[in-house]
Amino acid sequence: MRRDRWQPRRPETPKRVSLLNRAWSGVKWIGSVPGRAFPKPEVVESGRILSGLIGAVRRGARRDTRFRVDEDRRIDLEATAFLHGMKVWQVESLLQRRRRQTALSAYIFFGAGWALFFYWLFEIAITPWASWSIAPVLEFAPFCLFLFLTAFQSGLQNYQLRTRRLATAWEYLTTSERFWPS
Repeated sequence: MRRDRWQPRRPETPKRVSLLNRAWSGVKWIGSVPGRAFPKPEVVESGRILSGLIGAVRRGARRDTRFRVDEDRRIDLEATAFLHGMKVWQVESLLQRRRRQTALSAYIFFGAGWALFFYWLFEIAITPWASWSIAPVLEFAPFCLFLFLTAFQSGLQNYQLRTRRLATAWEYLTTSERFWPS
């Protein structure tokens, strides 16, 4: 057995650290704070999600497989009924029910959009113009826009069901037919 192993250890005297070395250690520690606070796993995961979304956009939108559509973008009721194991009258009744639903939702969202828009105007009128109090009023505007866009989407779906054709938004806006959902 080695003798030094059994001997008690003598306390070591601490090494003196120079003032410059302590200052440099402090600068390194302060400089490393942003690196320690950087949320690397979350950033990496967000990058993966974004790359997946970009890939999905590049691949293009998937076709809606619920309806069979001709070359002129008209809904083929016979093929759709056959695809789902239904009769044509059943598909037509489902389309009529969906048409009523989209009309109702379009009017509800349109009315809610106008109600929120008027409330927003009222809040702008009574809010004092200060940076701390006007920010919540301006943050409210996207909700109005969301309701109007949702109403437009429901109106477009209603138009597509009414004409039995997959029309684009521009075709819906420029149509000479009835614009409002029915």
